[in-house]
Parts: sequence; structure tokens; C-alpha cells
Amino acid sequence: METYKLFTKNPIEKIEEIILRKAIPFALKEIANDLSRNNLYIQQLQKLFHILPLLASKGLQIMRRIGQENKQIYELFHGCILTAFLNGIEPDFEHDLFYPEDESYDFLVLKYPRGKKPDFKPLPNKEISKNADVFKIELAELTKPENLEKIITDKSKYKKRILLISIAFNGQINFQEMFNKSSEVNKSNFETIWLMGQVNHPKDKNRLCYFMAELVKYKKVFPLFELLINWSKIQNEVNKVFSK
Repeated sequence: METYKLFTKNPIEKIEEIILRKAIPFALKEIANDLSRNNLYIQQLQKLFHILPLLASKGLQIMRRIGQENKQIYELFHGCILTAFLNGIEPDFEHDLFYPEDESYDFLVLKYPRGKKPDFKPLPNKEISKNADVFKIELAELTKPENLEKIITDKSKYKKRILLISIAFNGQINFQEMFNKSSEVNKSNFETIWLMGQVNHPKDKNRLCYFMAELVKYKKVFPLFELLINWSKIQNEVNKVFSK
């Protein structure tokens, strides 16, 4: 048996669960604190239900700062995005998301050929996969471009990790500059560095989309990755709560 604790084999399904059970309730609670329970409150809620992705994003940011358990779910949410993305660009492989073993990283991704199960061989005090790749991933948040080198340096205490950097600012990104800075400062500490950020869909803002960029190995940008979330299901569940 494996020693890692599984978080999900279905990242999209888990993303829907986190949005519905965690993010949206946190967002609505904060909004409720700002509005009294009158017609204005109800009108505001009705408007917000048409922009559920915005509510979800707001709730996730609230989770990040409220308690260690919520912070970990926030981190694992990003793990779900990365895992779903990897499933998309590497269709011959499955990627499972696991909780971290310790505090030296934020989540773990196990990659193995699609249709096969990863085998594990016992070693002293540990079991190591024989036919799967194990990636230990550290999440960081970039609030302004000039902090990129510092984040890479500060997070490079532990070797053989992957760094996932989430963009937390608005504005244009000079990817060539990001590529250059990352390669200069990384010095092979991280196996690779991914950059991700939320973007608007060109035709529909009510979709949850991200860009992904690999900064040090292939220096490649994936400009639009949409999370294929069943928003109708989430909408129906939210409506049930407020119709009671």
C-alpha cells in the first residue's frame, strides 16, 4: 500500500466540491456582513448568482487567510488546477493529487500511464513507486513581478521540488523576462517552475479560465486553460439552499 494520502483522482469533481461547499459559502458570508437582510441583500444575491466564478474566486481568497485547514484546501485547490491541466496536456498519463507528507511542500502529484495502477516497492520506513513519477510541489503567490527572484530563492530551501507560482496582481506579464529571471536564479534547485493566473474567457467571463506557463525547461505559455466545471449543478445546489 502507498504511504501517501490521496486527495483526489478527479480534480474537476473536487474543484466543484470545494467551490460549492467551501468557497461560495465563505464569499456569501462576507457579503452578508456588509448588507442587511432586506430587499437589497436579496437583489445583490440574485445578481451574484449569475457570476458564480467571481464568487468562487472571492471565497478562495478568504479561505487562504482563515485558519490552517482552509489554507490547505486553498493550496490543494491549486493542486487540482495543475493536475487537471497536466491531464489535459499529457493524455497518455493519469495524475492523482495527494496531501503532503510534511510541511516541506504543499501537495504531491503522482503521474503514471493511463489505465495502469502505480506499483509500490517497500523500502525501509517507506514505499516507493516503481512505475509512477512523484512530484512534490510548493505553492507561492506573486503579488508583483519584481518579487519573482526573491520567491524562487526563498522557496528553494528544499531540493527536488516543483514550484507553482500563482499570480496575484492585475496587469501585463512579460513572459520573456519571467523566463530569463527564473532560469538565472533557479540554479537547478527546482525541477521546474510553473506560473499560473486567472484570465477571462474571450467570449464568456462566466467561465473559470487560467493561463499556465512553464518557466525554466521548455519556456512555454499555455494562454487559455478552462476548467470544465458544471456550473449548472453548482447553481442548482445554491438555489436549493436559498429556497428553503
